[in-house]
Amino acid sequence: MSHNLLVWKWAEELDTPSKRRKYKMSDIAYSFAVNSTHPAIGVSELSVFLDRITDKFGTNELERPFVIEPYENCLVFNYGSEVRFDIVPVIGQIASGCGFNVTEF
Repeated sequence: MSHNLLVWKWAEELDTPSKRRKYKMSDIAYSFAVNSTHPAIGVSELSVFLDRITDKFGTNELERPFVIEPYENCLVFNYGSEVRFDIVPVIGQIASGCGFNVTEF
């Protein structure tokens, strides 16, 4: 089975927890899966995050346990069930350290 992990930042206008309260992460991921967007997903610079992913998992895309699909303001990692519990916490920690959210769908 295949899984997806959406890596994204909150939109600039959603800069406080009270403004974000009406959004559920699962709804954001579902909308993204259907429409490739959601109003809560903001503009973001992904290069530092991608550099840290490369540092951790290497540069050979064929040997990585995932495939990265880039979008304008976010990324989607696709991976199999056999590595899910090993890599999601690692990717999540790197993303969090760069100020990103992660949502599995």
